[in-house]
Amino acid sequence: MIDVQIPKLGMSTVEVDIVQVHVSPGQVVAGSEIVVEIESEKANYEVEAGTAGTVREVLVKEGDVVNVGDVVVRIEP
Repeated sequence: MIDVQIPKLGMSTVEVDIVQVHVSPGQVVAGSEIVVEIESEKANYEVEAGTAGTVREVLVKEGDVVNVGDVVVRIEP
């Protein structure tokens, strides 16, 4: 299982808001496919799957506040 995590966005950013979730369990994704859109104090970012496979778990929902490094999606390659 591959864990998709919130990336480090800068020295001062420790948490971000989940703006939109683009995938659901059972969905087949490409490595470059966007799985979630996040918002920090300074900008919006798109988080890619990073690997092709099937989404097994979505651990966040829109409106959640999560920390950098938190797992948001699990993908089975």
